Amino acid sequence: MKPIFDIQPSIGTTQIPLNAPREQVLKTLNQPFKSIDKYPERELATDAFYRNDLHVSYEGDPAAVESIELAYSELYEITLLGEPILSLPVKSALAKVEALTGCTPVTHDDGYTYEIPEFGLWLWRESNDNFDENGFYFFTIGIKAVR
Repeated sequence: MKPIFDIQPSIGTTQIPLNAPREQVLKTLNQPFKSIDKYPERELATDAFYRNDLHVSYEGDPAAVESIELAYSELYEITLLGEPILSLPVKSALAKVEALTGCTPVTHDDGYTYEIPEFGLWLWRESNDNFDENGFYFFTIGIKAVR
């Protein structure tokens, strides 16, 4: 059975809470990982799990979870407050996010990224090529600590 990562705004996921120590993340996920320099401007590396589909970024000393980004993957399921999001076309996904959170996602890049800043929640699609007869789909969903 595949693990389910349920994203909970302002909290993290069911397995990875925001602000959790890095050691807790490594122990909880118990998966092979590699540290990558995803954000060169940051002091701490990002850990990539599940064949590079799940990224956990850290801040502080000791390192604590600052953000979690999950790409669509056959290795795990992703839900937002118990509801699937990445399997929905963009318009349906945005409507579902608004219904679940009570906030309208906003974009500043012509629809590639939508976010709800007050919850640290974002959805991203890489191009206009990821579509089928139902339209475009998001490729990743992420959550970050709001300061």
